[in-house]
Amino acid sequence: MSPTQIETYLAAARRAMEIAIVEGDRPEVHRHARTNTVTAKLPTKKVAGHLPVNPEFALDVKEYPRRGPFRMKLIARAANPEGAGFPRIRISLGHVPGIVHVPHRVIGEVELTSEKPQAFEFTGWMEDYPQAGDVPFGNTGITGMILFLDYLDADGRELRYPDRRYVRPPAKPGKGRKAAPRPEPPAFGSRLEIRVDLLEFETPFHSQWPPASHHRLIGDRAEGESEGERARAALKRFLGRAFRRSVKSREVKPFQAVFAGMRKAGYSFAEAMREACAAALVSPHFLYRVEARSPGSDKPQPLTDYELASRLSYFLWSSMPDARLLELASQRRLREPETLEAEVNRMLESRRSDEFSKNFANQWFDLDALDRVAVNPEFYPDFNNDLKEAMRLETSGFFNEALRHDLSCLDVLDSDWSMINRDLARHYGFQPLPRSNRFARTPLPAGSRRGGVLGQASFLLGQSGGEFAHPIKRAVWILDRLLDSPPPPPPPDVPELDSESPDLAGLTVKQQLALHREREVCANCHQGIDPWGLPLQHYDAIGLWREAATVRIGKKKAKPAKPAPVDPTATLPDGVEIDGAAALKRYLKTGRQEQFARAVVKRMLTYALGRSLDFGDRETVEKLTHEFIEADFRLRRLILALVTCEAFQSK
Repeated sequence: MSPTQIETYLAAARRAMEIAIVEGDRPEVHRHARTNTVTAKLPTKKVAGHLPVNPEFALDVKEYPRRGPFRMKLIARAANPEGAGFPRIRISLGHVPGIVHVPHRVIGEVELTSEKPQAFEFTGWMEDYPQAGDVPFGNTGITGMILFLDYLDADGRELRYPDRRYVRPPAKPGKGRKAAPRPEPPAFGSRLEIRVDLLEFETPFHSQWPPASHHRLIGDRAEGESEGERARAALKRFLGRAFRRSVKSREVKPFQAVFAGMRKAGYSFAEAMREACAAALVSPHFLYRVEARSPGSDKPQPLTDYELASRLSYFLWSSMPDARLLELASQRRLREPETLEAEVNRMLESRRSDEFSKNFANQWFDLDALDRVAVNPEFYPDFNNDLKEAMRLETSGFFNEALRHDLSCLDVLDSDWSMINRDLARHYGFQPLPRSNRFARTPLPAGSRRGGVLGQASFLLGQSGGEFAHPIKRAVWILDRLLDSPPPPPPPDVPELDSESPDLAGLTVKQQLALHREREVCANCHQGIDPWGLPLQHYDAIGLWREAATVRIGKKKAKPAKPAPVDPTATLPDGVEIDGAAALKRYLKTGRQEQFARAVVKRMLTYALGRSLDFGDRETVEKLTHEFIEADFRLRRLILALVTCEAFQSK
């Protein structure tokens, strides 16, 4: 680790300690609330044909601290035609520097599902959002920050009401005439309508003072306790949590020395404790999972109970062990089979295990590929790039649902359900659309083309070229991620397929690949690769179903392009004839179960151990694979078997 990294970690640790350990009186709290908008104060002059900001509701935050926590409350309701999708409100915080641009960041988005008032609450940190300067810019009259709401319909389109003027202040009287009365709002519920009853912003927000972290870290001075004794006791508690194990007296002394040096230099007790704790947060025992080995032996050695607690916690929670795990480790009970099984079940039932589902699914299914593919707007002008996040959430949510309800992992290959929200349902062409944009487990109709991960857009788009479907990328993904038989990388002198080549002009993808295999250097590999991707040719580059694929004639800009019927037939290396995606999924689910089970085991064991597997892990892999199949491919049974195996409990 470089000195620059250490300095960065230390700066972050000091900032954390400033927040956690405080001194002095409770800081002044700035509260801002409105029940009617300040939109009329914002600039209305268009620049380049666009208004700089056009929210339906805004709150001027004139006084605020530059740093610290905030809380935002929203009470709103919506009248909506029965059966229609639920409208949304997007909340943003930023500032207005002029009439051209509004630097802002989205705090969150909510759905309004009732005509009765619904309350929502968000928290955040002021320093994470764009802030205005100390001097007002332009003629906006706004010197601080602005919290504004955008009203969206169920499909994410901005709502603009012709009669929203009723929320503005009454017009000022002109010379010789009375002030115009405020218009009465229309009857609520007469049409699609969103109404905000309260928007409140509070910063800095502290539910108590000193905060709970302050009491946990340094507490109050006990009667008869010296300052040094208080510091030592607090540091020992802190180090035990930071290092995720019990600490010896000699390990506390260096941090006591930091504290004593700060006090001698004239710093307050709180400041000295901050620095001592910050020093602990750049220790290797905090930054790394240290698993000490006894010298003189190259053989695997058992983890200590504390090391086992950490390995278990970072596996299933992606975070440090909680107090219960550490307590069991201190009692040397964690390794007991009944105790370990109970803890694994407790951890999987906790919402903290959502992090495991998200991170493991991201690695297994390579969901980051979505960010590496740019969808060409010339080919797909209506594609919304925000859909990529929905695609990612469908797949990670699919894995999480299978884990949480202990479903068969074979559902990854083919299933009669998926995790769908309104945006994704619209993309797939499902009817009727769900009212909510929240993801929910959704049964798929008989004969659906979306069952399993091979029918999900995260895979189909992530393994495409952004313009055309890419059967080779999809085939390599199947071989690597589902069958644990990744093909070797192509030789460096082999060119990729080029649809603009005169030799390939007017040919279907299947014909192009057949021509490619005529080259001797390509034939050996592609005979084992191409058949796995060709059955998915009914899915285009963004994962939509098609009956015909566009084949360009000549160069890219040449016209016209002609559609040709998709040919999804292929002969797999073992001689099995496959016709289309449904047949491929059935074959994987029934004919390649053992390969799939081994692929899942190796992926999960690699993730759990945090290292690549080697030849010495082969017996563990085979044993876990057999047990996984015997357990009907249940993920929980696999996890329980994995955490009790020697490889997981050894270092």
